[in-house]
Amino acid sequence: MPGPYARKLTAKLRSLLRQKVVDLQALSAGRLAADTLQKTVASRAELADMDPAHAVYVYVQNQVSVFCELLTALPELERLTDILAGAEDEYMPLGPPTSPLTASHFWSWAFFDASVGVERETIGTCVLALAEVVPMHAEFLRLVRLAQDSRLGVYVHEGHEGRHVRLRELVTEQRCTALVPAGYRGAPGQLWLARVLPPPFPGSDVHIVFTTPYVLRNPGEAPWTAYFDRTLPKVDPGDRHAAYAALMKRGLRNDPNFWNEYIFEAYDDHQHDAVFLTGLPDVDASRPFSRVNR
Repeated sequence: MPGPYARKLTAKLRSLLRQKVVDLQALSAGRLAADTLQKTVASRAELADMDPAHAVYVYVQNQVSVFCELLTALPELERLTDILAGAEDEYMPLGPPTSPLTASHFWSWAFFDASVGVERETIGTCVLALAEVVPMHAEFLRLVRLAQDSRLGVYVHEGHEGRHVRLRELVTEQRCTALVPAGYRGAPGQLWLARVLPPPFPGSDVHIVFTTPYVLRNPGEAPWTAYFDRTLPKVDPGDRHAAYAALMKRGLRNDPNFWNEYIFEAYDDHQHDAVFLTGLPDVDASRPFSRVNR
């Protein structure tokens, strides 16, 4: 069921559609804005150069970005707009060397993780709610739901399988074979912080590492497991897996910028297809750019 923010948006849209007198100037401006935003998304030629499983998610995120620009201009989403605008100003998500926050990470967080209200509404959940009023293709909505349900995870690299990598997630111990569109192959034993999306097409078992991999150089698997052991009870002492999912989706103490800040402070190095991080979220001295080390 849609949350209160989404209900306000759909009610407003229904009201506008019921009005007998339409503000043609406002309608024209809205169409112009939508047309302008559509020109900023990936072109058909650019999508054609991608693996189809990656391209379909890029297309979905592009379309959600158009919704985001239009929705965040509305007063109903002022709280969420403030969170997103503040984070964009703070972290300048252009990727290294400008910022360790890559666009693929930041905008996935902005559309599907950053939330407001007791029902934790996001741009993604608002887009899904608007489908009650605005006709949207069922397949588009299915893929938006997959993206909305996604989150960051900490994964152990367990080797290669052709052009794919095998990953095992810490805490859940779930394994998958994944495509890495950034091109980074990595090496067995590495830890990655990444958003891994499920296979977009029925019948496929290949996941998508949608974000440029953040390679956790130091410390290794045991210290990260210990970090989760001492942190997850603070999130949900009764359900370790639910606590892990909540932590990776929303951060600790529901700080929307928890993982953005960690990436910013843990930055160590980069190359064109990967970003390298050092340190743990709860050990300030371990992160190169933490407040104690600046």
